[in-house]
Parts: sequence; structure tokens; C-alpha cells
Amino acid sequence: MDYSENIKLRKARKRVEALKGFYKHLLAFIIVNIAIFIVRGQVLEFFQNESPDKNFLEWVDWNILIVPIFWGIGLLFHAVKVFQYKLNFIKTWEERQLRKYIKEEK
Repeated sequence: MDYSENIKLRKARKRVEALKGFYKHLLAFIIVNIAIFIVRGQVLEFFQNESPDKNFLEWVDWNILIVPIFWGIGLLFHAVKVFQYKLNFIKTWEERQLRKYIKEEK
């Protein structure tokens, strides 16, 4: 195995490890958020029967819902990093604009 193949193999392994890390992160996100919503339902049901304090119920509800929102944003950033999205529509838009302005100059 020559040097360039060794580098390619190392890069490929690194990408596979990053992909595995992302899928583990996604699995944890799904499991934990399912558990959070199950607990949320039980907590809200319990306190609706026991306590007439609506402010506490709203506080519990919002604090439980904030976790998946912010974690989802973090997961999105993780996905962008792992999959290295090259936004093709932006690239093609830039190329179209360049061609358009070149034609205008002529």
C-alpha cells in the first residue's frame, strides 16, 4: 500500500467514525426525547389532577419542550459537519449569477 492509499484509508476511517458518532447521537436523541414526552404526559396528567396551579404546569411543559428543540438544533449542526453538505443550489446559483454578469459586461 503506497502513501496516498494509506492517507485515503485513514480519511475514510475517520469519516466512518464520524458517521457512527452521528448515528449514536441520533439514536440517543430519539430515545431520550421519547422518554421525555412519556414523562411529560405523566407529569402533566398527575399535576392537572392534583394542583390547580396553571403556571407550574406551563413551566413544566415549556422546560420539557425546550430540550428537544435545542438538542435538535445541535443535532442538525452535527449532521452538517458529518455529512459535509455542499449546498449545490447555492453553488449553481453563484455560477449562474457569474455567467449573467459576464454576459452583461460583453
